Parts: sequence; C-alpha cells; structure tokens
Amino acid sequence: MRLVMYSTPWGQPSPGVETRDGAVVPVRAVLGGDAPATVARLLAWLPAVGEQLRAAVAAAESDPEQAAAQGRLLAAGTTRLHAPLGERVLIVGTGGNYRSHLAEMGEQPPESPAWFVQNPNSVIGPGEPIRLPAAYPDQVDFEGEICVVFGRSCHGIAAEDVYSCIAGFTILNDVSARDAMPLVATATTPTQGRWAWTDNLLRKQFPTFAPLGPAVVTADEIPDPADIRLTTTVNGVVMQDASTADLSTAIPTVVARLSRYFSFEPGDVLSTGTPAGVGAARQPPVFLRPGDSVSVEVEGIGTLTNPVVGPAAAP
Repeated sequence: MRLVMYSTPWGQPSPGVETRDGAVVPVRAVLGGDAPATVARLLAWLPAVGEQLRAAVAAAESDPEQAAAQGRLLAAGTTRLHAPLGERVLIVGTGGNYRSHLAEMGEQPPESPAWFVQNPNSVIGPGEPIRLPAAYPDQVDFEGEICVVFGRSCHGIAAEDVYSCIAGFTILNDVSARDAMPLVATATTPTQGRWAWTDNLLRKQFPTFAPLGPAVVTADEIPDPADIRLTTTVNGVVMQDASTADLSTAIPTVVARLSRYFSFEPGDVLSTGTPAGVGAARQPPVFLRPGDSVSVEVEGIGTLTNPVVGPAAAP
C-alpha cells in the first residue's frame, strides 16, 4: 500500500491510501471515527487493519464511481499530498554509506556509517519549496536518499530480525549547506572530530531542508530492499543514479547498530545515505539556485519533487 497524508480544500490533513491512478481512499472512511489521525500512528495498526485497507482499495479500484459516491474514494487531482508521516517523528540520517559517494569524496568506507539526528521542523512535503537561506550559506546541495520507516518499537534488535520492525519505505532529499562549517569554531586539537560532527549537523538543519515523501510504501511492495534504484535529477538532468546494492553497510546492519542506542517507534525514520553524484563533488560544482527543481525518484516508491526558491522577504 501507498500510505499518504492528504488534504482537500475543505479539510485538514488526514491519512489515506493512494491508488494506482493517484486517487485516495480515506482511512477514516474505512476504519471509522476512531481511526488514527496520522500515518505515523496508523503504522502501528497495520498488522490489525492492513487487510481491511487493502480490500477497500481493491473495491475502490474495481468500482471507482460507487466508491466515490460512498465517500470511500477521492479522485486524483482533488487532493494535496503532504509529508507522509503527519507529525513530528524521529529522523536519523546516516552518512558515508554508499561506496560510490565515498569514492567521489575521496574517503574510505568507515567501520560503521556516521549518523546524525535531523530536525523534524525542517521537514516539508512533495511540491513544497526548498527555501535557500538569506545570503549565507551559498553552497546548498541535494542528496537523494531511501529511508526505512518503522512500524513497531525497535531497540537492541539483531540484524536478522530488523525487517520485522520495518513497516515501509519513503524518500528523503537530505538538503545540505556545504559551506555551513564556518558557522562553528574549528579546532586542530584531538577534539577535531567533535567539531566536524557539529558542522555536519548544522549544515542539514535549516528550515525546508528535509523534503520527505510522497508516500510510505509498505514493505510488502518492495521485493528486494538490497537492490532499489534511486535517481536524482536537477532541472531534468540526472545527477545521481545508483542502487542500494552499492551500500557499504546493508540496511539490516545499520538498523541493528543504531538500535543499540535509539528506541525507534512507529513512524520514526532512518535514512540510509546518499550515492555518488552530489553537487559538491562535481567539476564545476552544482549548487541549488532559485528556479531549480529537484526530483528524487525511487523504484517502487515514487518521485519526490520540490522547487527551489530564494529567501523569504523580511517582515
């Protein structure tokens, strides 16, 4: 299933299931008034209500006119999609986890990928603008990434059991300000690594720097998570084209290692890193400018597209 947060001109964002032609089956119309108010909460319900939702989608696709008349189907083009979880959740990012990206940056694969926590206030949905900061930083880059989305509590889990915790997958554009490092002090002492860690955090925390979506696709729709193709384009030009087969640390191992420290809950997100092709590694570099459009397409999940705009006008 393709789980989405949608809204209509007359309503608030609500969870739904997107059909093959882009229509939406409202979850509340299927489960009733006690249905979860967000996709993040719905994920914990899936073991109990998943078949009911799948049956409702099948019925709507077989007879869309009747489903629409019963309020069980909203036609394609009548809804707007939002960031797919519907509430602030934990987002943990990983870095240095694609061999090709490490090679283009001149780095060796680490024993374990670096990680950081993404500010949930940076999250935007499909179609919403990535807003460049007001003058500084100026080197804003794109990073297409595939994310796992948790469906049940996950802490201290073994790698072989990881997929029992994963409800589905989604897409993140981990927008990064490459020149944000001077915002913090530098060091030449043994604490250098700590400063580098802080720099990495700051470059990813700006408002709108975490486009997410367009849907959470349930894990049963992804036949082989170890070989999912990702393509990122800027203004229609292919910048990244790779597969999760290029990961230096496989998804189950990354989740297992980080679950030693984090207690992941339903709706939480773990991004698996970005492949080669980022703007900073190109000659000459390619950074985002107002008027650009960035699309991250992932096989089996869909396409996340966001325009790039300049800073907001001063009040």
